[in-house]
Amino acid sequence: MTFHEQIAEFFIEYVDAFGRNDADALSELWDVVGLFPSPTGNFVMERKAFREHCVTLFDFYRQQGVIRPEGNLLSATELFPDVAQARMAYRMHAANDELVAGWEHVYILRRSDRWRVSLTIADGEMAAWAAKGALL
Repeated sequence: MTFHEQIAEFFIEYVDAFGRNDADALSELWDVVGLFPSPTGNFVMERKAFREHCVTLFDFYRQQGVIRPEGNLLSATELFPDVAQARMAYRMHAANDELVAGWEHVYILRRSDRWRVSLTIADGEMAAWAAKGALL
């Protein structure tokens, strides 16, 4: 399997876990500690805390009318052996398939026993929700 196929497969699993609201599966796709740079400051979150964060996010998305997430891998670059950068485009759809919100996300992944997210830059998501008047 090529590098790009590996990363594409990873994000198929990632979006699937997200779509099932499976906080356990989603959080297992992250390193033990993840880094989150944001416009208001950087922070880190251990996997257990990230799992709880996922539960909160799922509730937030439901409140916004999101029924179905869609994610498309825009690019994947191998920065170093077992280190990758990926850019994803997300679209959140309502029950009638209406677009609720969309944004791009950047990830840094690291491979140990498998690919896992080490860092994400979620500025696009925060801006998309803020533009709709819904703050994360």
